[in-house]
Amino acid sequence: MKLKSLSFGVLFVFAMLLLFGYGGNDALAAAKRVYVVNGANKSISVIDPANNKVVMTFSVGVMPSEMTADTSAGKAYVVNSSSGDSSVSVIDIASNSVVAKVKVGTEPMNVAVDPANKRAYVTSTKDDALSVIDTTNNKVVATVKPGLTFDVDIIGKKVYVTNFIENKISVIDTTSNKVIDTIKVGATPLGITADPANKRLYAANHMDNTVSVIDSTNNKVVATVKVGEKPWGVAIDSANKRAYVTNRFGNSVSVIDTANNKVVATVEVGKEPIGIVFNPANNRVYVANHAGISVSVIDATNNKVVATVKLGLTPDSPYSGSPWGIAAF
Repeated sequence: MKLKSLSFGVLFVFAMLLLFGYGGNDALAAAKRVYVVNGANKSISVIDPANNKVVMTFSVGVMPSEMTADTSAGKAYVVNSSSGDSSVSVIDIASNSVVAKVKVGTEPMNVAVDPANKRAYVTSTKDDALSVIDTTNNKVVATVKPGLTFDVDIIGKKVYVTNFIENKISVIDTTSNKVIDTIKVGATPLGITADPANKRLYAANHMDNTVSVIDSTNNKVVATVKVGEKPWGVAIDSANKRAYVTNRFGNSVSVIDTANNKVVATVEVGKEPIGIVFNPANNRVYVANHAGISVSVIDATNNKVVATVKLGLTPDSPYSGSPWGIAAF
């Protein structure tokens, strides 16, 4: 999970997470491709979901960790988490080429996009800084100070970020860019994913093997769900009332029925699953196996692994990708 030019800080964060045992988020409609963020070799692998083959690889910044897209604008955003890079690569989706690079807070980790308000929000694991990017001109227009943050998602006019040191979620108003609330959750919250249709958020509490379910109407925890060992990322299938949680040290995915907040299935996947995304276009869940250097493809109708995509070596790296985040659009 790393390359050159890593600062002590980012090495510390990654070492802690490896020792104690993240990804992605948003379900995007009509996905044509699956994008795997290869942290170890500065690249993105593109998978064709029709045949589960890697069809191309393109370069981004140093130690990329996560990716999301604004399909209405034809742009995707990749977080480059190395301390010496600390940037977001802006990708033209049609050509899979980098068209801009935006400097953000030190050792960023995740990004969420608000297409309606033309904003992107980028967390920082080292600075007390949530960078707010104007996506019309790729400029940082505000820096919010909610503490050290790991993941981020949005419901309506509220941004939710996980404070992994302080065991809480900070809630930020998108109009004022001010912290308006905090929510206590479990130990070391990492991934957080919103279900806007049902006004819920799901935060994976890494150190106590639970998921906190938050009601966005009042910012209260309404349930705590026990999952597998060292949960990391969450994906949502809102229509079918399912949440999928990667258990990094359990080498599995917990499937939660969001109607009753019960685990209804556990799916064995590759080694150290981190990133996860649901693709509503084909009813598949894609899981980035960090140590397995692969992607597990789960049929969401029966919770069975139907394919495993191996990620191969690239010419400019001695590593085989070490995937972190994963996206579908």
